[in-house]
Amino acid sequence: MALYEVLIKGGQVFDPARNVRGMYDVAISQGKIAAIERDIAPTQAQRVIMAQGLLVVPGLVDLHTHLGFELHTKVVQANDVCPQAGVTTAVDMGSVGAFTFPWYREQAIKKTAIRLRSFLNIASLGTIAIHTPYYVERYGQYVDLADTLRTIEENREHIRGIKVFTSGAMVGQWAHHALGAARQVADRVGLPIAVHISMQPPPLAEVLAYLGPGDIVTHTYTPHDQGILDEAGRVRPCVWEARRRGVLFDLGHGAGSFAFDVARKAMAQDFLPDSLSTDLYYANVEKPVKDFPTTISKFLNLGLPLEDALARATCNPARALGEPTLGTLAPGSPADIALFTLREGAFSFVDCLGQTLEGPWQLTCELTLYGGQIIYAKGA
Repeated sequence: MALYEVLIKGGQVFDPARNVRGMYDVAISQGKIAAIERDIAPTQAQRVIMAQGLLVVPGLVDLHTHLGFELHTKVVQANDVCPQAGVTTAVDMGSVGAFTFPWYREQAIKKTAIRLRSFLNIASLGTIAIHTPYYVERYGQYVDLADTLRTIEENREHIRGIKVFTSGAMVGQWAHHALGAARQVADRVGLPIAVHISMQPPPLAEVLAYLGPGDIVTHTYTPHDQGILDEAGRVRPCVWEARRRGVLFDLGHGAGSFAFDVARKAMAQDFLPDSLSTDLYYANVEKPVKDFPTTISKFLNLGLPLEDALARATCNPARALGEPTLGTLAPGSPADIALFTLREGAFSFVDCLGQTLEGPWQLTCELTLYGGQIIYAKGA
């Protein structure tokens, strides 16, 4: 009788969570990683997946998406974009609030082929009516602390934090009110706050003042004036101070929140995002985002080493979620695995301002397993 159900053999394993890189075989049993060894006999497994020439990495954890719920009147389903990108855990970052979460739980989370987590919007209507007048004039009027607390406590297995839109362009004068409410909720339930930054008011320093260890700033490389760079292109002192006290910075690519020029300037000052993410929704799923491997590829071509890029797409976001058993290939962890080709050639990428980046690297997903089961195979 075979010892393992699946054996991935002959690939180059990258497990940034444990600093493991090399030619290893990965064995799976009962939906979990059973062993990682230099050479495991194929006869020990019921099924063998040959991975020569491929990267074998933990399933990607996309910390910022908008999937399975209406955003700007349209919906992108997680099942349509995640398995083929090697994403086995995606976080919906504020699409739903206390009023709309029950529907989302039943119609999206429970029907999705991957693991879908949620940061609950502090505004209880979520993003179902994100523009004026619902956000700009009324955002704070949809904050209901009691209902938000109740929704979180009843759905702890799904909810990992609270999302706040803090740009005056989106929420008018409600940013401080919403941040104060989110701080109260976060302190009560012991979950992090994630804040969307783009355009002032308020200035970034006032937003960061509400945040503490484990809280998240998303859209780290936004080109807008609420971003991390000052007028001279230097990382703001308040940003360095926030990082020192444990605030995390997430990429949140999106349709308007990632500029190569900002990335180059910040990276030259050794300010990297703690996590990479797509902010995927209908307006960017064709371009400029497309998928998570494309976002990672952009950073490879900006000069970030492969191990560092993969850490920011696997173990780092998993830790930000408080789920360190995800984003790793450690024995006993869920057998969420992605196999990639790292193609070398001449490739072109675009940012949210339409600027292009030419580079030699492109990451392409070939196979995705979730809980030891194949959920995507390229060409199948």
